[in-house]
Amino acid sequence: MGIINLLFHENFSLATHNTLGLDIRARYFCSAENLQDLSEVLAFARDGKLEILVLGGGSNVVFSGDFDGLVLRIDFQGMEFDDQKVVVGAGVNWHRLVQHSLERELFGLENLSLIPGLAGAAPIQNIGAYGQELDGVFVALAATDLSTGEELVLTRSDCHFGYRNSIFKGELKDRVAITQITLQLSSDFLPILEYQELVNELERRKIDLPTALDISDAVVAIRKHKLPDPSVVGNAGSFYKNPELSSQTLANLRHSCPNVPSHKTEQGLHKVPAAWLIEQAGMKGESVGDALVSTQHALVIVNKGNARCHDVLALAAKIEQQVQSQFGVLLEMEPVLY
Repeated sequence: MGIINLLFHENFSLATHNTLGLDIRARYFCSAENLQDLSEVLAFARDGKLEILVLGGGSNVVFSGDFDGLVLRIDFQGMEFDDQKVVVGAGVNWHRLVQHSLERELFGLENLSLIPGLAGAAPIQNIGAYGQELDGVFVALAATDLSTGEELVLTRSDCHFGYRNSIFKGELKDRVAITQITLQLSSDFLPILEYQELVNELERRKIDLPTALDISDAVVAIRKHKLPDPSVVGNAGSFYKNPELSSQTLANLRHSCPNVPSHKTEQGLHKVPAAWLIEQAGMKGESVGDALVSTQHALVIVNKGNARCHDVLALAAKIEQQVQSQFGVLLEMEPVLY
């Protein structure tokens, strides 16, 4: 296999590598900063017949227990701007990318401000917020096949993007490591103000004609007000996708809940806030062990300090059962479960 230059940690705690702060362990842990590092990691895993789990910022991951394999952190850095395109290393902090783009007066990411995690994880769930989604600016990505070491390029159509979904949650789940992404931004600013919450925040600030920076600042303020900071209290952000209901299903739901809020999608479905369903089901503040449905925002499960994997999963099961029993709506987890 040749000389190994990387440091492979054994029996490694992932408590600081997942934002829920779950103290689970990996048999091996390693970071890769470039393609040579990645090649060495794959050779090490192949020789040891080890399963590989690729981990970014750990902000969209829930563990069910220890991982008996190799956890690989992708730490590729760099942002290269070429006119209105930007090529970004998978290990770049997402919000830092948003800030750098705005500094260059390149637009298309402002509504996605302060989403936790790294750039390489953004395509996995097609991150989105306040009417903007990654696939609207996405061009392509580079990835490495974990089995063969082959370097791949996937375009927007290859990624099969959907609502908080992509090929990386299906056919290519756990089969590739994303190493960089390419985005097409714009020097023309077109504000996206589909969400009343964002409009209200701008009105509160007495801003009639918002700039992209105004929108970014407003989104940051909303997120900081609504969502607990994972650096202060462990959480994985939004724990559930907002259900998308047919017109008939929504009409049926409104027979018993006339005031249920909804937002019509481009596909003609009706997106209902999962947080509203959870709160109306009386689950806000519910806990199992040290896992708690946040009293700040019902869509977030927090770790009060010593939550274990089974606490989080048992609480999630209670939430889903209660919402389905009361509203007939099945919630779907947003984080990836390992």
